[in-house]
Amino acid sequence: MTKQEQSYIPGMCNINQDEIAYRRKAMYFGLGVTILLLIGMIVFQVNIFIRSLVLFIPLFIAVIGYLQTKNKFCVAYGASGKQNATDGNESAEAVADAEAKAADKKKARTMNLQAFVSTITILVVLLLVPATL
Repeated sequence: MTKQEQSYIPGMCNINQDEIAYRRKAMYFGLGVTILLLIGMIVFQVNIFIRSLVLFIPLFIAVIGYLQTKNKFCVAYGASGKQNATDGNESAEAVADAEAKAADKKKARTMNLQAFVSTITILVVLLLVPATL
């Protein structure tokens, strides 16, 4: 068994520690932007509809970053049939096995759906914050 086979688990793990750290940074970036935008829009009394539109993308970035970090799985790699699970690798490699690709694509779809539903749920909660405090 090669090192790659030991690290990459189809539908379960397709990124290494460096890739996980990168997604963690994206998560914190999305969270920070979401918080700053929310505070600014509350201060300037932006209506709820506009707040939801503006907050969706940075909040989605935060949520998908969290899910990718937690699951050690990149949705973009999974959807495109790639993986970079071996520590020390700097670039993604194509997944050759058709069953492994299918498992990765299924996981990517599931995680995207989880991120979408979670983002909408969090937005609903955030929108309960009145436009004026």
